[in-house]
Amino acid sequence: MVKVAILRCDSAAKTCPAVGCMTAALNKKDTFKDYEDFELVTMITCGGCPGRLGINQIKQLVEKHGVEVVHFATCTTALKPKCIYTDEMKEEIEKTGAKVVLGSHF
Repeated sequence: MVKVAILRCDSAAKTCPAVGCMTAALNKKDTFKDYEDFELVTMITCGGCPGRLGINQIKQLVEKHGVEVVHFATCTTALKPKCIYTDEMKEEIEKTGAKVVLGSHF
């Protein structure tokens, strides 16, 4: 079973209830459709720009809870203006050995 976390934008989280992300994950739709079996371990925010808090939490989730894949919520990749830290956060997460999927729902 693949362990998955969702990383969402801290600013967007103030107004978004994450229904799209949760619906996609729980119903194995959109970017979650290809999993045979997965466990949604958690959904966290980046902690605010530039995302260091979220990256530190992801590192702990990988080490302590076996998270293997981090889905960047659609708010981190599709909102305008686009998050300028997405590429940097992706790179840091991939250094932990976890895979990164950009987007959660369409």
